[in-house]
Amino acid sequence: MEKFVALKVKCPRCKKSLMDPYHTLHGKPTILLNIEHNNEKGKIRLCSYYGCYDSEADIELVDNELIHFFCPHCNEELTSKNHCEECDAPMVPLSMEKGGRIYMCTRKACNKHYLNFENVSDGLRKMYNEFGYF
Repeated sequence: MEKFVALKVKCPRCKKSLMDPYHTLHGKPTILLNIEHNNEKGKIRLCSYYGCYDSEADIELVDNELIHFFCPHCNEELTSKNHCEECDAPMVPLSMEKGGRIYMCTRKACNKHYLNFENVSDGLRKMYNEFGYF
């Protein structure tokens, strides 16, 4: 995982950290979210490395079906007006602690995600200061 950048994210609504330092994947804290799928509620832990799609959920998730994501602190559903360019599912925005947002698709097994910065130069500068040139 050396070539990946480990992101630190927070809820775009309540601004509390979504990082779970007690549960790691590939040696880094996971991103903890509440989920709902087929009328079941549970938790999912996502790998915090950008470009890694590994996750662990405590309920069964079916490929190609939509998952609803919620903040574990404020319990607000995390969806945006943006839709996936690959499958047209809603995207989930997560705020990065260093500025900007990461958007991820809500469809299980769709790996579309992207970073968005209001000010690209400022966002890249903050990432370079945090991670160096990657």
